[in-house]
Amino acid sequence: MSEGFLVIDAGSGSVKTFLVSPEGRILRSTESLWNRENWNAEKAKPIILNTIKKLELGTSKIHGVSVTSMREEFVLIDKKGKEVQYNLSPRSLNHGEKILSEYGETMYDSSGHWPVPDWIAGAILPWLNEEHPEKIGTTSSILMISDWVNYILSDESFTDGTSACETALYDIKRNGWNHSLIEDLGLPARIFPEVKNNAQRVGEVSEEIASITGLPSKTPVIMGGADTQCGLLGMGTVLGDVAAVGGTTTPVQLVVDKPVIDIKRRTWSNNHLIENQWIIESNSGYTGRGVRWARENLGLENYNELNREAEATPVGSNGLHSYLGPHLFNAGPPFWEMDKLGDLPIKQGIVGVDKPSRGEQVRSILESNCYAVKANMRQLMEITGKEVSRLMFCGGNTKSSLWMQIQADVLGIPVVVPEVNDGTAMGTAILASIGSGYYSSIDEAVSEMVRLREPVMPNQSNVKAYKNHYRAWIETLKSLAQG
Repeated sequence: MSEGFLVIDAGSGSVKTFLVSPEGRILRSTESLWNRENWNAEKAKPIILNTIKKLELGTSKIHGVSVTSMREEFVLIDKKGKEVQYNLSPRSLNHGEKILSEYGETMYDSSGHWPVPDWIAGAILPWLNEEHPEKIGTTSSILMISDWVNYILSDESFTDGTSACETALYDIKRNGWNHSLIEDLGLPARIFPEVKNNAQRVGEVSEEIASITGLPSKTPVIMGGADTQCGLLGMGTVLGDVAAVGGTTTPVQLVVDKPVIDIKRRTWSNNHLIENQWIIESNSGYTGRGVRWARENLGLENYNELNREAEATPVGSNGLHSYLGPHLFNAGPPFWEMDKLGDLPIKQGIVGVDKPSRGEQVRSILESNCYAVKANMRQLMEITGKEVSRLMFCGGNTKSSLWMQIQADVLGIPVVVPEVNDGTAMGTAILASIGSGYYSSIDEAVSEMVRLREPVMPNQSNVKAYKNHYRAWIETLKSLAQG
């Protein structure tokens, strides 16, 4: 009989479930695809429950279940737990722009996030309240996606700081809702759920959910957190570490001992899972998009072949530069349509070589991803005044040893990768292990569950070459933005 912790990861492109052992090994996992662009609760709920069912838990002993998720999306539920549905429109966008103009800087300085129109709750809720008051009137709670999955499991509605700060209606310094701002916006305080600590027990699996999924009823439901912060925990990051969580996008986060708000308001600031720690975040953009494009459009059979082609190509890709989504993060307005949340508005493309080879294209894509991580890491260092001596890295990108070597060579510092590359799942399991009482502290759980590979050390001859290639990539980026 296996034992462990059930993890549910409701991500951008799919929902994944994991059975993680107390020793920090993924025993089983399942995945069901969905699309973030047309995501809704009615369609998502059966997908989530079926994905748990596909784990075939049987007689497995589950000490606790914990949830992590994509961060910005939210669900409004009524008193019966049904989603309160609405459609965004030009009017919602216009109203969001008004909120951004009047309250944007106040929201950013409190929550570390801009109220991006038609995306962030701080811009959408005031529009609903003014133009569709019946929607707000029937709303009993606003839940971030991980909160909503907890509600499905246990019928309990709570939130945590790492997720709630994404609404732009939060005070990260106090780790609580900004009720003064909420009152100024005319929003009802009753819809904002109680904030629980990460790793705190918030309920138990209901009999109804148990009968559908095979998950034992009364299994403790433990407060998880935002996916990137869980990823950092799953790598065993400590205060002062900078870490990247690679996937569709690659957030780059620095762990700090006090809230740091960028005076230029370019980055995000977040609560961390660990008490008295915060995160300042930059984001490298759509790093996974170009790699997926290369795999699907360049006649490559698999990612191993992609890596072989890239490895056979010289450092710098013979002068080819790729711009398929990676960028230097700027979270503030204006929100460029061509490259959302990027610092410069450029069209996607690959430039610098006529009729580039397949290997040149593939390697240039990997290199551009690594350049973007460097640019965003340097931005965090500039804002905080901190130097870093290593980069922690988890996620799908770390499956490629070449990618990690390029990253180390571009940065000129070691890159440290956990044995279990899905650091987000491991970090969420760590929270479940503490909330269920299996381990007594984060330090104990990390010690027992997280193992790191040997650091990927930079090749010094490549480090020197990449300094010039990185500079050329940045200058080309600026030239493209000027037209």
